[in-house]
Amino acid sequence: MNTGPSSDEEAPVASSFLGKAMGMVALAAGILSAFLVIFTLALTGYSVFQRYVLGTPLTWTDELSGFLVVAIVMLGAADILRRGEHISVDLLSSKAKGGLALGLKFWGFLATAFVAGVMCLSAVEAVQFSIDFEVFSDGYLEAPLWIPQSTLLVGSGLLCLIALVKAFDVLRGGRKKQ
Repeated sequence: MNTGPSSDEEAPVASSFLGKAMGMVALAAGILSAFLVIFTLALTGYSVFQRYVLGTPLTWTDELSGFLVVAIVMLGAADILRRGEHISVDLLSSKAKGGLALGLKFWGFLATAFVAGVMCLSAVEAVQFSIDFEVFSDGYLEAPLWIPQSTLLVGSGLLCLIALVKAFDVLRGGRKKQ
C-alpha cells in the first residue's frame, strides 16, 4: 500500500493555471476540514464533560458529529489527492516504468474523476430532493438535510475537478517528456 509520494518522488505540482487555481480551492477546503476536526474534537469533549461531570447530557452532539465527519472527509479528500497523499494499492504501479507508469496514473485519476462525478450527480439529486420536499434530519437537531448533504456535493465536485486536472497534467507531462 502506498500512502503518499516516496522521498525521491515529490507530489506533482499542477502546471496549468486551472490546476493551480483548483489546487488553491482544494487547499482551502483541506484547511476547513482541519478546522472541522478540531471543532468536532472540542464538541465531543464538551459533550463528555456535560454528560459525565455535570450530569446533563446533550442530545444533539452525536448527530452533529456525524454530519461533521462527512464534511471532514469530503472537504479533505480533494486536498489529499492534490498532494498525492491518498492511499493506493501499488501492486502494479510500483513496478511500472515509463509510459506504462504514466498510463496507470492517468487511468487512476480518470477513474477517481468518474467515481467522484457519479457521487456529485447523486449528491445534486439528494440535495434537490431534500430542498423540494423540505426533508429534515430525524435526530434532535431537526436540521434541513440539504445542509449536511451539500458537503457531499462540494467535496465530490472538487474531488472530480482535481482528479481531472491531475489526469490532464499527467498527459501534459507525458507529452513533454516524449
